[in-house]
Amino acid sequence: MVINMMLNVRGLEAPQPAVMIIENLGKLKVDETLEVIGDKPFIDILGKLDEAGYEVGVKEVSGFFVLRVTKTESSKELRMEVKECDDKLDEITEETNVGKLLKAYPESLKVLVKYGFSPLENPVMGRTLARTITLKGAKRLLGMSDEKFIEMMNELKGLKKT
Repeated sequence: MVINMMLNVRGLEAPQPAVMIIENLGKLKVDETLEVIGDKPFIDILGKLDEAGYEVGVKEVSGFFVLRVTKTESSKELRMEVKECDDKLDEITEETNVGKLLKAYPESLKVLVKYGFSPLENPVMGRTLARTITLKGAKRLLGMSDEKFIEMMNELKGLKKT
């Protein structure tokens, strides 16, 4: 079996691995395979992949899980359903949803990217990942120091609502 695309989702929290898997499946051609390495056995997405007509296999290797997904002639497009965020945001805290922040304060994108959250520059990730993570989750995902996080939060709190 030829692996056409690889994805490492170790250390990510749900639903980020599923979002990334679904995004990358859209890039596969028929008979191409995506290999995903993760910390967990991908139980939450296996049924959806199977129902959508993908050939799926999971195995444990050295304490990690490897998911192989092959696109077939009968594979259907998968979509990650994400609720729209409203623009009501009373205050910015570590529990603030990034998508909600971006909608209420569009200029916050520059601040988040400045502090390392560059995946948000990708329009697809901006529409999906941003709605699935809080600022605290982004801090963890990036491995940001407490000092940098406080600096970023202060900068975000200084933004004017548009």
